[in-house]
Amino acid sequence: MTTAQHIEKIDHIVQIIVPGIFAFTVVIILLEVFVLRMLHVQVSHKGGLVSLLSGAFVFGLEALADFLFYAALSYWLYQHRLFEFGFAWYVWLACFVLFDFIFYWSHRLQHEVRLLWCFHSVHHTTQEMRLSSAVRGPMFEFVMTPWYFVWMCWLGFHPLMFIAVRTFSRVWGILEHINEKFVGHHPWLNKLFITPDVHRVHHGKNVRYLDMNYSEILSVWDRLFGTYKEYDEKPEYGILRPINPDSFWEVQLTPWKDLWYDINTTSGIRNKLKIMFMPPGWYPDGRNFTAKKLKADLASGATPS
Repeated sequence: MTTAQHIEKIDHIVQIIVPGIFAFTVVIILLEVFVLRMLHVQVSHKGGLVSLLSGAFVFGLEALADFLFYAALSYWLYQHRLFEFGFAWYVWLACFVLFDFIFYWSHRLQHEVRLLWCFHSVHHTTQEMRLSSAVRGPMFEFVMTPWYFVWMCWLGFHPLMFIAVRTFSRVWGILEHINEKFVGHHPWLNKLFITPDVHRVHHGKNVRYLDMNYSEILSVWDRLFGTYKEYDEKPEYGILRPINPDSFWEVQLTPWKDLWYDINTTSGIRNKLKIMFMPPGWYPDGRNFTAKKLKADLASGATPS
């Protein structure tokens, strides 16, 4: 099969699959709610609506941004690519592994840099784990997320290959938020993959669970870089800052209001910048509520400072 034939075939598949993913997401979210109600499991309907509204902004604005800018940019970068990779099976595998590796580090940065946490924290404001929680994200995610990955096209991966891998990753990311009633503990799967069991740890605000299990699909990255944590107690979901998870505007805007307040009440350009780029919970006056400090206090039995 020629390169042109590969591109035509992949383009045809992408045009079918990508729109189908949106329909699939809505169907499985509604189906999960229906089954949970049949099982008499209480869920927050307001919280679910906030998640769906957030998801509508995330996917809608992302699709618009792709149409207006990012798609053209990815093709332009591919035209100036460094290498000619083609479409062999091992190129697909390399694209997937590289994408998953970048996801790990981009996700980790969103937890360790306060400015990025202002975006990402929206996703963590949900206080329950179910499929709708997967689509709760920041309205303006499209401003940040594509920049982590778009350079892969400049490296030599065709934009359609990138879209296919991204779509697969996104579906996995949605499914790993499924409620505990449907998927339990599977230690043998956890050795290779980020399962719903493993991802629940990531959403826990229990101090022992903070900033763990960043990976999207392959758990090897967390194991390799020391951020892997097995599920060993029921997580308490949400973020440490008290917030109403059932208020759309509160979950979307509060992190930015807090950041703006801290910048305005901090003296010195250097400290203002550090407020933005140091981990959440760091303050120049010596207060330290970072995840690293809280976990160290827990380990030593000390009272958090």
